[in-house]
Amino acid sequence: MRPLLLALLGICCLTAQVVEGVGSEVLEKSICVSLTTRRLPVKNIKTYTIKEGSMRAIIFITKRGLKVCADPQVEWVKKAVESVDKTTRSRVIQTKPTGPQQTTKTATTLTT
Repeated sequence: MRPLLLALLGICCLTAQVVEGVGSEVLEKSICVSLTTRRLPVKNIKTYTIKEGSMRAIIFITKRGLKVCADPQVEWVKKAVESVDKTTRSRVIQTKPTGPQQTTKTATTLTT
């Protein structure tokens, strides 16, 4: 009886741990506690997001996956956002087809 009770208790603890882990991933939020004053090299920035609320911020996401909060009113931040936007736009333009797509008609013969 005692081993069964211990096994049941172990399963309950394991289940609580797994459920807690899943919930923490789902509820992940980007919160800025402070804003950086150091310039971030534009070549290291992959993308950004805008955080509205009590503390307005631009959250830069670097190529290494780091999140850096910056003041959207500062000049270097505005230029970095413009640069990332231009880079993103040029990537989208390059991936669009340049002309009409031609279909090819191919006959397939099945032999049995």
